[in-house]
Amino acid sequence: MQKHLLYASFLLLLSAITLYGQQAANFEQEFLRIPKADSCRRNLFILTQQPHVAGSADDSALAVFVKNRFDTYGISAKIVTYYVYLPYPKSETLEMTAPEKCNFDLNEGGWRWDKDTYNSNVVMPFNAYSPSGDISGQIVYANYGLPEDYEVLHKLGIDVKGKIMLVRYGRSFRGIKVKVAEEHGAAGVIIYSDPADDGYDQGDIYPDGPMRPWTAVQRGSIQDLTIYPGDPLTPGYASTKDAKRIPLSQVTDLPHIPCMPVSYGNAEKLLSNLAGPVVPHDWQGGLPFAYHIGPGGTEVHMKLDMDYEIKPIWDVIGTIPGKKYPDEKVIVGNHRDAWVYGAVDPNSGTASLLETARGLGQLIKSGWQPERTIVLCSWDGEEYGLIGSTEWGEQNTEDLSKDAVAYINIDAPVSGTVFGASAVPSLDKFIMNVTKVVKDPKTGMSVFDAWYADQNKKTFEKDNVVPDTAATKLGRLGSGSDYTVFLDHIGVPAFDFGFGGPYGVYHSMLDDFYWMEHWGDPTFEYHATVAKVLGIAAMRLADDNILPFRYSDYSKQISEYIKERQKRASENQLLKSTDFSPAIEACAEFQKVAEEVDANIHNAGPAEYARINATLMEVERAFTQETGLPKSPWFKHQIYAPGFYTGYASQPLPGVARAIEDNDPTLLGKEIEILSTALKNAAQKEDRILGMIGK
Repeated sequence: MQKHLLYASFLLLLSAITLYGQQAANFEQEFLRIPKADSCRRNLFILTQQPHVAGSADDSALAVFVKNRFDTYGISAKIVTYYVYLPYPKSETLEMTAPEKCNFDLNEGGWRWDKDTYNSNVVMPFNAYSPSGDISGQIVYANYGLPEDYEVLHKLGIDVKGKIMLVRYGRSFRGIKVKVAEEHGAAGVIIYSDPADDGYDQGDIYPDGPMRPWTAVQRGSIQDLTIYPGDPLTPGYASTKDAKRIPLSQVTDLPHIPCMPVSYGNAEKLLSNLAGPVVPHDWQGGLPFAYHIGPGGTEVHMKLDMDYEIKPIWDVIGTIPGKKYPDEKVIVGNHRDAWVYGAVDPNSGTASLLETARGLGQLIKSGWQPERTIVLCSWDGEEYGLIGSTEWGEQNTEDLSKDAVAYINIDAPVSGTVFGASAVPSLDKFIMNVTKVVKDPKTGMSVFDAWYADQNKKTFEKDNVVPDTAATKLGRLGSGSDYTVFLDHIGVPAFDFGFGGPYGVYHSMLDDFYWMEHWGDPTFEYHATVAKVLGIAAMRLADDNILPFRYSDYSKQISEYIKERQKRASENQLLKSTDFSPAIEACAEFQKVAEEVDANIHNAGPAEYARINATLMEVERAFTQETGLPKSPWFKHQIYAPGFYTGYASQPLPGVARAIEDNDPTLLGKEIEILSTALKNAAQKEDRILGMIGK
């Protein structure tokens, strides 16, 4: 009799699980029918009507707009205000004083068919967090302005002390270019966009195409995000109204030499008059003459008057409460502030986020409620230094470190039709599976199949088949967008995605609705597709019985990183005094137990779901170290962080990498020990899961 009762109970449980799975699939299909291109178009039109730099009245108005949209969709929302240190330009002048006098027009100019280019509210091109300055001097051209470029200058016997460096955008974050120039004793920096990188060498320029024209200028922050992001005056804690602010003398992430951006139309005059040796072949840009390095020929006077203020910024936080695990949070975010209109960056993301919210709101009205809480975030101040997300993350670190499931980021997700994603390796397969259920508008295939076809053009053109075992390549996260505080500081699994294409108007006033309507996404179907991918990913993370983190992929990736670092240490003659075996052995143990968990986790019973999921969330956290990384302790993650000179790009095993870069065997031994401990802690978490599933 008891056996029959147990069997009947098992059948009821199995039936309930099957019914739950079917309901989840039905809600997914219902959601996929909701996001519409026309709705995204209307959203973007409203979002790009006025320039809305962080801290401005128009930025505040858009925060209210987003909140009201959330509320209308049935998603309870609030505005969270922080008070942060923001600069705005009062005036900027640039004059060539030799070999002839020339005053440059630093504005971008108007185009008669595009009303947005005549708006008096457009902030002049500037580099945020440049100090004010009034300097004169000779120009030296330094290519992309990276450490290896200064090594070339040194070998050529060119002294840059006291000079004004002319460098081009690209290859690394602009703040790195200023940091390196300052380290070498330069007096100031001028940054320009070369036509070889995003101008006529890459395609037709505006108004005939999507690439940067002669007058368009890339604005941007030069805060050193490799030290810490967020409000410079409140490192590691939230910049609330009454927060204690450190004095400027203690701030370590701001430059001390002035910097301004110019168009390649203006840079042409500076470059064409330079004397000195002809540049190395790979330094030559796209302007129609041979570049010279200087010094000599070109001299300039540059003057910047900046206004620094403590200003409010406004995050908008919408919440869909979970019914079973309300404390566990799936966080979705996109920033709202823009240097000017920001049709691509960031508001293709905001338009899509709002459409995702509309879809989820309709599901709520149909009776759906997520198992876990979904938090929808419209961040502010990202362009200045990831400020809104960082301050919110720092304010809620204790809660997030315990209950945050994952963070999904979209920043500038629509500038074309080619899908791409970056993530922690434990989420690779999850992202692939999500993209398999969303249709790609251009090809009619799934987003996954179009993604695979693009990455494997020769194979796909030959066979015209996506194999059942197909996998795609994902990037890895460093910094440069709002996932930074979640992954690098707290240890929350994160991913970022979007559809890219030729996009030459980044951070200029031409990144507007006109540009999007003509080149980025004329039909707005890809905005709706972003909303669908975003919504399905959030729903699955919120509703899956067992969270989809698979750490066997992670362990294999870490093993490759260790081999790469060991090889580099050998090249630097560091292996004579340093032993990598503790990290190798710890990684091997982590890989062994992770593979066993991934192979058997589907056998877990419902009674263990909650404990398994709580432990799965702890694994990523195990990769963080409270003391942080050498020279930048705000960054806690031992597997991923930005490098000191990589800018946005990820530097795997950053502590070990920095010790090798510094050629410091003592530090390398310490960092290997820290990495080994992190891997052992992660293996212990995975081993605990094995015990829960009876292995």
